[in-house]
Amino acid sequence: MTAPGERELHIAGVLVQARPEAVARLRQDIAALPGTTLGQWAEDGRLVAVLEHEGADGVLQSLSALRDLPGVLNVALVYQHAEPWAAMQQPMT
Repeated sequence: MTAPGERELHIAGVLVQARPEAVARLRQDIAALPGTTLGQWAEDGRLVAVLEHEGADGVLQSLSALRDLPGVLNVALVYQHAEPWAAMQQPMT
């Protein structure tokens, strides 16, 4: 549980469906969005992106930005996880 005012890290997995002819441009456009990493793509128009932001608002803004890119047909949030920032800084054992 996160205490009020404590920083959080939000991680989201997103499936983007796009027109196949837009994939090459979208690979660049998606990777250029702040807090967004393009994970995988297929020439048929399927792209997977990972979003990392300090709050849910950042995730929502990125989802909106993805939807607004030319050639995008649909954006689906597949996974979202929030963790206190301090917990993410701990070494894994």
